[in-house]
Amino acid sequence: MLLRVDEFRHRTESDIGSLIAELQQITSRRTQNEEKAWRSSLPKVAKAFSDHSFDSLHLFFGGKGSLALEYRMPGGNGWADLVLLGSFTGTPSAVVVELKHWETHSDQPGPGEGLMIRHSCTESHPSDQVGGYVEWCSRFHSVIHERSAMVNGCVLFTKDPVYHAYTLPPNKALSDQYPCFGLGTEDVRSRLPRFFSRLITDPDADFAKDFVRGYYRQSKSFLMTLGQQILDKKNSPFVLIDGQRTAYRLICTKVREAVASPGKHTIIVYGPPGSGKSVVGVRTWASLVSDPNLPRGGVVLTTTSSSQYSNLARRFVDVTGSRAASGVIMKATQYTPLSTHLYGRLRKQHHFKREPDWRDNLALVRTLLPELPSGSRDDEFLVSFVDEAHALINPEHTIARGQHGFTGVLGPQAYHIMRTSRVSVFLLDLKQGFRQHENTTVDDLRTWARELGSDITEVSLEDCQFRCAGSKFYMDFLNGLFGLGVADASLAETSAGTTQVQAPVGLGLEFRFFESPQALEHALRPLVADGHECRLVASYSRKWKTKKLSRPHDIPHQQMDFHEAYEDDGVTKHWSKIWNFAPGGNDYTHFVQAPTGSRMNGDPLCEVGCPYVVRNFDYDYVGVLWFSDLVWRNGAWQVDLSHCHEAGISRLVSAARKGSAENYQAVLAATKAAYRILLSRSMKGIYIWCEDRETREFLSKSFGVSS
Repeated sequence: MLLRVDEFRHRTESDIGSLIAELQQITSRRTQNEEKAWRSSLPKVAKAFSDHSFDSLHLFFGGKGSLALEYRMPGGNGWADLVLLGSFTGTPSAVVVELKHWETHSDQPGPGEGLMIRHSCTESHPSDQVGGYVEWCSRFHSVIHERSAMVNGCVLFTKDPVYHAYTLPPNKALSDQYPCFGLGTEDVRSRLPRFFSRLITDPDADFAKDFVRGYYRQSKSFLMTLGQQILDKKNSPFVLIDGQRTAYRLICTKVREAVASPGKHTIIVYGPPGSGKSVVGVRTWASLVSDPNLPRGGVVLTTTSSSQYSNLARRFVDVTGSRAASGVIMKATQYTPLSTHLYGRLRKQHHFKREPDWRDNLALVRTLLPELPSGSRDDEFLVSFVDEAHALINPEHTIARGQHGFTGVLGPQAYHIMRTSRVSVFLLDLKQGFRQHENTTVDDLRTWARELGSDITEVSLEDCQFRCAGSKFYMDFLNGLFGLGVADASLAETSAGTTQVQAPVGLGLEFRFFESPQALEHALRPLVADGHECRLVASYSRKWKTKKLSRPHDIPHQQMDFHEAYEDDGVTKHWSKIWNFAPGGNDYTHFVQAPTGSRMNGDPLCEVGCPYVVRNFDYDYVGVLWFSDLVWRNGAWQVDLSHCHEAGISRLVSAARKGSAENYQAVLAATKAAYRILLSRSMKGIYIWCEDRETREFLSKSFGVSS
């Protein structure tokens, strides 16, 4: 919905009920809570823009969220709360407004720019958030490029008039660039109109309509700069060594050949943990975008999990110093043509079939929409690099159906990535898929590639290894330990036993076993003090009780996720930790990267990481907490279902508890895959505490270490 400000204000004041009803129709959001939120928020927005200088400007409505004032960045992951559209001295202009209905009077400046302390927690400064949207539009919005439009932003606090702390150092420069306003008289009558008078003063209906229809388009000069920074030998964290360099050159050559030739191309890259798949993908991306002769079209990096996205986005922003750097990273869910919200609207008027008939549903969508949304159009991207491709979802099979943040009735994620990309590069290790919906196989990729008329190239990185002290033998040992068989076997083909493999001694990788979790942590402390990167990790053997808490570190120890009893000189003591804290439910950078202001920055051993969070990352030393979900009994691995709490395999666990042998084996395979992930994160050493004594004795013997 695109409304003039004066029209919006009139409807809010005279007939807010009909306005809300129209918004409900557009967004398919009709709950009482959302209606209540609209009745509260819309008058506040109308009050903020009550000065008559705003009357002829345009407000954009739509999207998702309780405010229903949200604008989704074309092809992106961000949702701007509100966008004012018009022009300034003949130049089209957009101003992005971030709305915050916060109590702010007790908030304090954070430890660094872009951070605030709210309710004893570190949170992003909203000016930094809106700055990201502004930079995104500047770099990736087609209409901003085509019309040479201005883009600016500000923050509007709609609840608490006291927000002075947000303008103090270290955020003064940030709040000067993207200023904060409230609903006080001075702000509404003076400061806010004065701010806009320098940015947007006149209506421009054509620009407003074009802006709403804009699509994702990369700024070539910006990408070249990003690519060159990623390739910088001195400062880039994406460094290649030994066999990875050969693999990089090979893959880069294959991708360049594909880009230069007509038609579609699919490149499948296999490799175990530590083979450098992620780094090779990023470096190949950087090499391509740094090429001034690259054909037109987006070149994007695609992630398959919230953990992977948040951490890669943070790393790109840190390396380049640009908030917009995350704009080259797409989520796998974004390639599907319909959002779950739009699908909810359409299914009330049109008949959609079940997941196995997704091709019919996709054909229906093409008849209903004159043009597919940006990010999901045929051949929209030149190249898509898909890291952790083993986590892609194929809803053709019952096991992968459910709520996963995308519209499964329109088909597999990998199919849409291929459909929207001229060249698709899938980097994967099938043994790392442990959730039941992570079910895309290499055969699937081959099938869809043939269906789309794509040629197929397959590349193996099986002989590359930079993690685990550079030892390929260690990964062979792990595969043998868990009975995973040959390197390209899928989890469904594994056995319940193990393959006898020589103990991994003399590899330069340190293995130690401990009698208690406290002893393990105590041994890691000096390594942390010496500057080594260390983490504590565990499988899903404990419930995530603190998931929804804003301050999980401050609760009593006995209420934490881990509260483990152990004996110390005949005295029973307890070791307590929480699972990896993820602010907002999806920002896993706090655990993985320990940024400034996070609890992990002060103490990298204060939380325990799960396989989902650490699957794409490595550390100098890891402390593995081996609980009783996976135990060694009678010469074989067994899974104790009472200790399995991974939500991603909950249906399997439930069926196994009811006596299904097939599902029991599936849970066992997934649990072994989780431990394989945990045991392959280290560069220098792996410290292990095992809750079950018999399992500990077997492991210590297998590793060739005294327990």
